[in-house]
Amino acid sequence: MSESPSWRAPASTPPPRCTKSSSRNCSPEDLRDPASLDVAERTVEVNLLGPIRLINAFLPGLLARPAATVMTVSSGLAYVPLPATPTYNATKAAIHSFTESLRVQLSKSNVQVIELVPPATRTTLMKQQNSDVAMPLDDFLDEVMSLLEADPEAEQILVERVKWQRNAEAEGRYADVLNVLSGRYRS
Repeated sequence: MSESPSWRAPASTPPPRCTKSSSRNCSPEDLRDPASLDVAERTVEVNLLGPIRLINAFLPGLLARPAATVMTVSSGLAYVPLPATPTYNATKAAIHSFTESLRVQLSKSNVQVIELVPPATRTTLMKQQNSDVAMPLDDFLDEVMSLLEADPEAEQILVERVKWQRNAEAEGRYADVLNVLSGRYRS
C-alpha cells in the first residue's frame, strides 16, 4: 500500500456542523488471482482509511461546536458479505466497528455519531443502476430522511430493505442470506 501523507483541513476552514464519511470503491475480486492484492489495497485505502482520515481532520472542529454530527456509511454487506467483493465487505464491517468505537469515545461530547447502513441501491456502484434487486435511489433517500426526522437521536439508520441482512444472524437466517448473495456477480 502506498504511503499517504496526513491530510488536514486548512486552518482557515470554518469548523463544520456535520460531516458525512463515505466511500465509493467496490470492485469484484478473485482471491485466487495475485492481482487481487492491488484491488484489496486500493479498497482499504479509499473505503476505510479515507473516512478515518476525514473524521480525524474534521473532528477537532466538530468538537468545538455546540452540537455536531458525524455520519458514517457502512453497508448491509458489513453483516452478510457479497462473496464477489471480499475486501469491500471487510471495509464496511470495519467502518461499522470504527463507528461503534467512535460513538463510545464521543459519548460525553457534543458530537452525535450516526451509522447509515444502505442496502444494494440503484447506483453505478457494481453497475446496479438498473438492477431489480437494488433499491431505487430516490426511495432509499426518502426513507433515510424520514427515519432521521422521526428519530433525530438515532445511532443507526436502517431502511426496511437492509434489515434482511442486518438481522440475518440474530434471526438464524445468515446461511440463507449468504447463499442468496453468493449467487450474485459470479465470475
